[in-house]
Amino acid sequence: MRDGQRLEEFYRDRRVLVTGGLGFIGSNLVRRLVGLGSRVTVIDACFPDQGANLYNLEGVLEEITLVVSDIGATRTVIEHLPEQEVVFNLAACVSHVGSLHHPLRDLKRNCVSQLRFLCALAELNPGVSVIYTGSRSQYGSPLYLPMDEDHPLRPVDINGVHKTAVEEYHRILHEQGRIRYLSLRLTNIFGPRHQMMHDGQGFLNWFIRLGLQGKEIRVFGDGTQARDFLYVEDAVEVLLLAAADAECRGMSLNLASGKSITVAEAAQAVSEEAGTEWTLVPYPPERASVEPGDVVLDISRLRAALDWEPRWDFRAGLQETIAFYRMHGEHYFRPSETKPSLIRKRPI
Repeated sequence: MRDGQRLEEFYRDRRVLVTGGLGFIGSNLVRRLVGLGSRVTVIDACFPDQGANLYNLEGVLEEITLVVSDIGATRTVIEHLPEQEVVFNLAACVSHVGSLHHPLRDLKRNCVSQLRFLCALAELNPGVSVIYTGSRSQYGSPLYLPMDEDHPLRPVDINGVHKTAVEEYHRILHEQGRIRYLSLRLTNIFGPRHQMMHDGQGFLNWFIRLGLQGKEIRVFGDGTQARDFLYVEDAVEVLLLAAADAECRGMSLNLASGKSITVAEAAQAVSEEAGTEWTLVPYPPERASVEPGDVVLDISRLRAALDWEPRWDFRAGLQETIAFYRMHGEHYFRPSETKPSLIRKRPI
């Protein structure tokens, strides 16, 4: 059976919860789920500067239940947890430098809220399938390349420590038989619907914004740092396949393209597609403190578990991304408006 047909059969009329569903990866996932006929609930805290954007779900808002709330506010989210069949747990605040400046805020938003949410979920919906999006930042600076899932976890920033802790929360609840989880450790996902207001959540989206505004792209260091970029549609496909495959439960798997591209090569590609220039500049001290060096992940286990290969190469994904922001950039280059009290329920 082809993947597309299998996914349609699995997700049609299935109750699916997506935390962080107004953000970059979450919104792309939600749009795909709606297309597959799922009954989707989205919970998103809409923290400032974290990428939540109502425009990300333009055209499908009336097809979902949307709850604007921190997932740790259990009194608000509790009614939406029972009867969910699949939970994609993407909620997170992501800023490596920001976590060093505000470690307790990062702890509260990423660890305390997650633990409250997971405990409530395990109590109200025991045995539910949960797909968690971890991060390559859990590995820290590489001891060898490419990094497989056995690489030691030695994060270089507070956010990476907290992502590791939350993955462990999932693992422990899984081993207790209270949920069934899979963790996917993501790296450098890019594509449409990423926030474009600042460069605190990855650099490629910022390169694209600068390029589209005709500004010079600045590359820190010598530009030879290796990275592993994956287009968001490939990432969404893996999330969907993983949730539909019960044999993957209890695992932590790398999710990446498995192909190395230097930061300078990425900057050159953006400059060619957007028509701008780029240059090398010294690392600012706070950026240098969280720079992991070359980052390339081994995806052999993911390939074997899901029989999956990336479909998008870097240049094709970049062209699609730039085309999206040329058309819709006005909704991403300035702060979005999301009312904190907004709760929209899908008509029954």
